[in-house]
Amino acid sequence: MILPHGGVLFLDELGEFPAHVLDALRQPIEEGVVRVSRATSTATLPARFQMVAASNPCPCGGGAPGECECDVTARMKYFRRISGPFLDRFDLRVSVGAARVDDLLGREVGESTAVVRERVLAARELAIERAGKVNAALSADELEVFAPLDHAAESLVRREFEANRLTARGLHRVRRVARTIGDLAGAPEAISVELLTVALQLRVPFAGSSRVRVA
Repeated sequence: MILPHGGVLFLDELGEFPAHVLDALRQPIEEGVVRVSRATSTATLPARFQMVAASNPCPCGGGAPGECECDVTARMKYFRRISGPFLDRFDLRVSVGAARVDDLLGREVGESTAVVRERVLAARELAIERAGKVNAALSADELEVFAPLDHAAESLVRREFEANRLTARGLHRVRRVARTIGDLAGAPEAISVELLTVALQLRVPFAGSSRVRVA
């Protein structure tokens, strides 16, 4: 947790990690520090990093195409290693489907990393000019100032809460993501229901997804 400070911590095959290891990451993700306690002293070390993780939907990884080899017990044991409070600390949870043969053999070229980088840098600059920090660092109080919800977006939030699909921590993270989506699109005004909907769509449930990447 200390080594990736200022960088990226990538956890591949997230479902293979012991539950106590993953839950030990909750406090560093939230506070950006690691506290090491011994009998006579306690040390606080910096650990602010971006966490990226990937996981198959089950221990067998889906088996042959379309044929999972795991029974219900194995799948549930696999999912239970990843607690809800741990997953709630991720801003994005995206399901990645199996690659199509046309995608693998096709010659169509998408946007280059250099082009995307320029767009990301512009969005970061906009956020820093507005609040003096990137959107990921905005506190709950600062979100009210720099990422206010319009009336329709607020109504959507209420429905998500009433349906138990969103926690308080999840709401703060969704608002930060929505603010960033707006910045990428050059829309620095209040968070609209359209921006909030996209942010919510980027928080898919873990269980049952074909393959999940989180960040």
